[in-house]
Amino acid sequence: MSSRPLFVLRASAFAFVVPALLSLSACKSDSPKPPDAGTDTPDNPVATTRAALLASSAACVLQTSREFQTEATALETAVAAHAATPDATTRDAARAAFHEAMDAWQVAEVMQFGPAAPRSVSGGAEIRDNIYSWPLVSRCAVEEQIVNRSYESAGFENALVSRRGLYALEYLLFFEGNDTACPSTSAIVAQGTWAALSADERAARKRAYAAVVAADVHRRADALVNAWAADQGNFTQTLTTAGSGNAVYPSTQAALNSISDAIFYFEREVKDLKLARPLGMRDCTTSTCPEHLESQFAARSKANIRANLTGYRRITEGCGENFSGTGFDDLLEASGANALATKLRERNVAAAAGIEALPGEDVTTVLAQDKAAVRAMYESVKGVTDVLKTELVTVLDLELPQSVEGDND
Repeated sequence: MSSRPLFVLRASAFAFVVPALLSLSACKSDSPKPPDAGTDTPDNPVATTRAALLASSAACVLQTSREFQTEATALETAVAAHAATPDATTRDAARAAFHEAMDAWQVAEVMQFGPAAPRSVSGGAEIRDNIYSWPLVSRCAVEEQIVNRSYESAGFENALVSRRGLYALEYLLFFEGNDTACPSTSAIVAQGTWAALSADERAARKRAYAAVVAADVHRRADALVNAWAADQGNFTQTLTTAGSGNAVYPSTQAALNSISDAIFYFEREVKDLKLARPLGMRDCTTSTCPEHLESQFAARSKANIRANLTGYRRITEGCGENFSGTGFDDLLEASGANALATKLRERNVAAAAGIEALPGEDVTTVLAQDKAAVRAMYESVKGVTDVLKTELVTVLDLELPQSVEGDND
């Protein structure tokens, strides 16, 4: 089990949210309010679109999970090859496979509803945290495993998530330093066992550890696909049959709220944690805090955010080619909020351009040399989340997640 960061909605949020909600009252009164599942009827265009959105979201999660499964399979193979034959060629192949897998996974990060979600959430099986637990990560925890060789133990798949998953794999494949992040109170420092390891021995253990982790990630990827697949766990049916008699989603509104909660990842984790914290806008006592950037070893923080936006667009616009298909924008249009649907799409496109406008791929370097460029990317992302957390949830009568911090931004 892992604990996920929860942010309490402060009173200051209401100073920002309430005026925005009031400004939407005319829009809401002029357009039909989405009906509760109990009043959905087949000839109601809003109800029809709500059902189509549940179906498309389920199909999208399965499609995205299968994309990751493919990359996780290749990742396991490449990392195992590097462990067996350690040289520059196999190392570079393992690193390339990691990038491909992380590109696929970061799309799925925005789809944490159903089995990917924490067990505390209806329908959750905590598969996501077992694949990638960020921001619940610990470099020291990984380094302690290198010394203790716990990755060789039976049952390591049940170890704390901070010792496994894609974060651990990023460290093991990309970090080349000899220092440790562990404090003096850690046994590997106090007893000198970290320092006693030769560079060659440490590297060999990292390769062996990486192979174990990559195999575990592959198994979790299979589990996620199986949880949604029609011939396996078939959570697709659970989501698409929301309503009376459904123990997980007793109404279509409950199911839509679960999807809405998931895409708030783009507000909480992307805007607030991946960008605002490194920019020194929160939880930071200096002008910038690059140590809060997500990718500390592979220098792919920008790539992660790019993929997060792709996942967000797949749910809000559509999961087909060029984001075609049914998304939240279609539900807005069915509810009479055509202008807002257009605004949502325009903000998404603007965010994509804002991300690409950041020079290079290494946000750490840009943050040190051109903080304004990172701030501009933040503002483009904020343009998306402003629509999400005020207008979209209001017009569609969705619940604002309690985990959204009232940051008055």
